[in-house]
Formats: sequence, C-alpha cells, structure tokens
Amino acid sequence: MTAKKRRIRKETVNQTVIKNNQETDWLHQIAFWGLALLLFFPPYFRGLFFAPEQEKALMLATLVFWLTFLWRWLQNDHKFLRGPLDYFALALPLVYIISSFTAVNKGLAIDEVVKNILYFLTYWSASRLIRNQEDIHKLLHVIYISAIGVALAGLATATGIVFIKDGYNVTPHAGGIISSTFQYHNALATYLGAVFFVGIYLWYQSFSKQLHTVVDGTLADSGLRRYLTQRVLTRLVEYFYACGNFLLLLVLFASKSRGGLLVFALVFAIYLLGVGSKKRLYALLMTGGLGAAAYIISGKFISLVQTENYGQGWLWIAGGILLAIAGQMLLSLIHNFVENKWIDNSKKYMVAFASLVAVVLVAGVIWISGKPGVVDKISSFEYLWTAYHRVYYMESATDMIKERPVLGWGGGGWQEAYESFLNFRYTTRQAHSYYFQTGVETGIVGLAVVLGIWISFIVQAYRLFMENINNIFRRQILWLFFAIFLMISGHAAIDFDLSLSAITIVLWSVFGMTSAMAAPGAAPGKPGPQSARQTSKYLSVATVTTAALIIFSMAGVLVQANSFAGKGYKYLNSNNLVAGIDHLEKASSCNPLNPEYRMLLSRAYVNQGNSKKAVEEAKTAVQQSKYSFNTRNNYIQVAIAAGENKLAAKENELLYELAPNNIETYEVYAQHYLNLGAQELQSGNKTDARVYLNKVLGVSDLLNRQGETLTEIDKSLWEGPLLEDTEAIYLVKGQAAYCLGMFTESLGYLQQVAQSQDPDLKGRSLLWLALIEERKGNQEEANKLIDQINQLNPQLMQNYAALKSLPVL
Repeated sequence: MTAKKRRIRKETVNQTVIKNNQETDWLHQIAFWGLALLLFFPPYFRGLFFAPEQEKALMLATLVFWLTFLWRWLQNDHKFLRGPLDYFALALPLVYIISSFTAVNKGLAIDEVVKNILYFLTYWSASRLIRNQEDIHKLLHVIYISAIGVALAGLATATGIVFIKDGYNVTPHAGGIISSTFQYHNALATYLGAVFFVGIYLWYQSFSKQLHTVVDGTLADSGLRRYLTQRVLTRLVEYFYACGNFLLLLVLFASKSRGGLLVFALVFAIYLLGVGSKKRLYALLMTGGLGAAAYIISGKFISLVQTENYGQGWLWIAGGILLAIAGQMLLSLIHNFVENKWIDNSKKYMVAFASLVAVVLVAGVIWISGKPGVVDKISSFEYLWTAYHRVYYMESATDMIKERPVLGWGGGGWQEAYESFLNFRYTTRQAHSYYFQTGVETGIVGLAVVLGIWISFIVQAYRLFMENINNIFRRQILWLFFAIFLMISGHAAIDFDLSLSAITIVLWSVFGMTSAMAAPGAAPGKPGPQSARQTSKYLSVATVTTAALIIFSMAGVLVQANSFAGKGYKYLNSNNLVAGIDHLEKASSCNPLNPEYRMLLSRAYVNQGNSKKAVEEAKTAVQQSKYSFNTRNNYIQVAIAAGENKLAAKENELLYELAPNNIETYEVYAQHYLNLGAQELQSGNKTDARVYLNKVLGVSDLLNRQGETLTEIDKSLWEGPLLEDTEAIYLVKGQAAYCLGMFTESLGYLQQVAQSQDPDLKGRSLLWLALIEERKGNQEEANKLIDQINQLNPQLMQNYAALKSLPVL
C-alpha cells in the first residue's frame, strides 16, 4: 500500500511538473531568445568595447536575467547559486564593486562594474535557460551565424561596400588588415578562431548524419520521398557550414594577427586530440583544405583591395566558396568510401590521421628549408617588436600591482595611471593581458577569483567529460567548450580581447552552458529543489526583482548621462553655450563620478565667464582622476583663464610626473609657464614673471634628467618622439627669453624654429623674430619678416600689436 501511494505521489508530481513546464514555456522562450539577441548583436556594436554600448547591453541582460529567474522560480527552482562556478562568477563583479570604493578613477571603475555584472548575468541566464542539447545547438548557431556576419562585414568594409571605422586599415609592416566590426584585428582573430571551433562541431554533426541516414536504415523505414528530402537538406546544411567555415578562416588570415593565428594553431592541435579518431581525421581534412584555400585567397584578396580592384577580389572569394563546396563533395565521397571499408575500426583512422600529419610536417620542413630567410625574419627584433612591448607592459603592470596588491587600483586603473609607471614611452589604454590588467584593477583578490572561475570550469567540464564516456555527443560539446575557452583565455594572456565584451560574453555563455549540463534540473520534466518555507520562497523573488530593478535603473541612468553629454557636446560645438551647459549639468547629475563631464563643464563655464564654477568643476575632475594628464592639464588651463596663477603654477609642477616619458607633457608644461609669465608681466608682477619664465628655460633640464634614466633597450622600444628639445619647445623658450630681455638667446631659439616645415610653428617664430628686430631698431628687417608671415598665415598679425605692447624684463 505504501509503495502504491509513493508511486501515485510520484506520478502526481511528474504530471504537475509537466503541466508547469507547459504553462511557463512562453516565459522560457522569451528569455531564451533574449539571451540569443545578447549573443548575436554585440559584435556589431564595435565589439561592445565602449561603455555606452555596454550599458545598453546590461539593460537587456538584466531583463533576460529577471525573466530567467522568474521562469526557474515558477519551476520550483529557488536556489540562486548551486556550485563553485556560480560562486566565483558572482564574486568577480562583487570584487570590482568593492575595489571601486578605493579606485583612482571612479568613473572608469563604474564602467568595469557594469561590464562584470553583464558577464555574470549572461552566465547565470545561460546556465538556467539551457534544458537540453537542442537549446545548446540553438545558441551555438546564433554565435556561428553572427560570426559569419562579422566576417562578411570585414570583407565589405575592405571593398568599400560599407564603412566601418578602422574596419580595414593599411599598415606599413603588415599591409592591409581586416578588423571588421571589432575595429581591432587581434580581437577579431580571437573571436573568429573561437567560433571556427563551433563551425567544426556543427559541420561534423551535420556531416555524420549523412552516414547514419544510410547505415541506420532510414530509407527502408521512412520511405523514399522522406529520405530524399532529408538527404537534400542534410547536404545543403553541410555546404552551408563548409562555406561559413571558409569565410571564417579567410577573414582570420586577413586579420594578420600573429598572436591570434599562433594560439589558434596550438588550440586546434589540442582540439584534435580529444575529438575521437574518426572526427579527428575529417576535421583535419576539412580544416586543412579550407585553410589552404583561405590562406591563398586572403593574400590575393588583400593585394587586390589595396589596388582597388574590388570586383576581382570578390571573384576570388566566390571562387573560394566554390572550392569549399567542391571540397565538401569530395569529402563526402571519401566519407562514404571509408565508412564502407573501415566501418568502426579506430586504428585505421588513427593511422590515416598520423600519416596525414606526417605528410604535412614533411611538406612544412621542405617549404621552410627552401626559404632560409623565413626563420631569420620571424625571429628578428622587428618582427617580434610588439611581443617585446607586451613584456614591458606586463612589467609596468607588475609594478602597479606591487604598489596596491590587495584590491588594486580599481576598474580602469591601468588606463588611468599607467603612464606614471612607464620605463619608456608607449601609448596603450589597455595592459594587453587580461590577467595583468585584472591584477592592476582588483589586486591579488581579483586574480584569485579569476583563477577560481577558470579552475571551476575546467574541473566541471572534466568531470562531465568523464561521466559521459558512452555519450559521444555530450563529450564533443564539452570538448568544444574547452577549445573555445583555451582560444579566448589563451590569447587573453597576451592581448586585451576580454576588454571587448562581445568576446567575453561568448566565453561566459560557454561557462553557463557547461554549468547547465551539470545541473540536475537542467532536463525538462524533472523538479528542481523546493523551498522549505513559503516566506523564503517569496523572499527570493522579491530580492532578485529588487536587485534587477536597481541594476536596470543604474544602467538606464548611465545611458541617459551619455545621451545628455553627447547632446551637450554637440551644442557646444555649434556655439549654443546655454543649451550645452544645461545638458552637461544633467549628464553630470546622472553620473557625478565621470571626470570627462566635469572637464567639459569647466571649459564651458570659462567660455561663459563663470570662473568660479569653472575652477570648481576642473578641481573636481582632478580629484576624480588624479593620475590623468588630461584632467590636470585642463585644471591648469582653467586656473590660468580664471587668474588663479599661484594655483596653476602649483599644479603645473605635478604635470610632468604624470607622463614623464611623453614629450608633449614638457611642451605643455613650458607653455603653461610662458602664459603665466606673460600674465604676470601684464599685471606688473615682475618677480613672479621672472620665476615663471625661467621655469620655461629650465624645461630642457627636466628632459635631460628623465632621459638619463632610460636604458638602450628602452630607447629601442620607444614609440613616438624622443625626450629632446623639439621645435615647439624651442619656440616657447624663444618667447620666454624675449620676455626676459635675453634677445640673443631668443634669436638662437627662434631661428631654429624658423626653418621648420610646420607652417604654424614657422609663422609664430617669424612673428617673434619681427618683434625682436623692431625692438633692436631694424624696422626694414622686421618688415621683411612680416611679409613672410603674411604669406604663411595673415591671421597671426592680429596678435602683433598686443605682443608688441607686452612688457619686457
């Protein structure tokens, strides 16, 4: 009797669960396809690299997350976190939130908080929405089709069909390179390389159906018409994947990302080891054939594009697609022949694979031996120049981590402060290593959390892989996820791919799908854990709903702030000062921690004549962004405009320390002191004027002092002008020497600038030379110089009378 009651109760529960599943399926569908949108569109919005796009994506992710939670809650699954990967995934945004309280730039820190919340919500939604292998396949198709679109967009912008800023560039060393919608070729290579593994998986799933259709006797069971229809559809899908994979490889090669291609090759080799003997052979044949065609055609395509032979370029691509179709036909013939001969003899597949690899290796050795210059080229300093740079980026990042080891510098810490830690000059707003950048931003705590996420994923994937020894399809999916993880996380060690949220979202969705495969409640018709108390049941939904509302509102306010700031900037550019200030004030009230808004406001207030407010906003910007050259330079400019000369001089002494290897820093430093000296001269404060003007003449000593700290390696890796007197510095020194009454020294500086190829610098130097000649009584010589000025830029003469009246010490 007891057994009968248990059976009846079990049947009742199962019926209730099935009914609940059916009644709430619409909610699942909305959330699921919302997640699909989140995976499909980000690559087309500049790779989701910039804050405004990330904030909008967060709003969508929050809505998907809430719908997902509600659906699971209605399924009696009230457990929010259910394993180590969940806990570590949630810990990362929490660490960024905590580190934001001590961040050196709280505006940038908020941007990083937004990004990491976005990643967690994507992960959590994917891990709960996936119910079966069919759901996984749907999301994989979304990612795959989106990537094909990105590849086509890259080809289209290269041929001028569409315009994408930095989607195609010509560089001195690499020639034409495609960056497509990501606007950065290395990130594009990582993305396409990762998605290509999805392409292999989907292709083989379709390819293997061809065999089962015949071997399993579908023809006899389902009738000739149904068989032929299925056969045709299967073949069409195979050709679609073959063509899609060709396009992915074509643009991957056209990105000319050395690091991306190297990591892809290594991960592909690892991928082949775990896919089984049969798939290993076919995957190598497919990738080898398509890869050879894509490599040759990409080179030809780029060379044709550079000469603007766009039509011929597309003909080559069309030829490549035909080759992909022909290759698929050939592979199908090989497949049918081999299956009839070898059936399931794995040893024969392994021998065939080993033989093919041996042939490829021998051919590679012969090719390299015939080109002795190749080895020298790829090992040369010029070829590895960017690799050396990355090592020094990491060295600077290590110095920053040592200074703030626990919670780091806060989100955006590298971008804010890296110039203060340079060993030599370079410009990069990213650390070119996700792990070092995370260490800079969140310290050892953040690095430990990232390591926990990585290890939790690997352990979970490995456990599932071993538990599904007899389920080849689940094992192939897990191995695919591992390959995607290796591709993205591997290249992230040497570049900033994970700063582009479109790539990171793909990675975190892979984590989520893996977690879903491990969840006991992932399959439909199985009840999730039920809450013991009714209060707790409703408390969870109230808590999550409140959190979702807060996140959605926060993202909405930030989006609104960006909108106000953009409109304000346009109004200022159209000389509508009142409307510009009004919109910038609204932007600043929506996001009071953004120093960019404060800087724009301070300049607008200067133009309005409101010096007090201008100085206040400029000061606040510096307080929010202490290590930024731009904010402090703006503060000095505003202080000078407001007549706060003592304040400006004090801040100017801190300026060159923020970017000590940047020559522009010293040029601006000298210019500020010249302006201060000129103002004090006009006010009759000769003592202060002399101090400021002598500071201008001393700028060369600062340059020499910093230059002495540089090693020969630093100089060999240097980007941009070296630390030595420039024409701009000679001009400012000549002007300062004139104001000091040192006419001989002034002539020496100004005459050097008068030989400049820059018409502006040349014209300004001639203007001051004319002033010197006139003061010396050489009016005829002064007139000749004035004639030259009028030929170069007549507008410069508008300042001549004012400069002529400037007192001289």
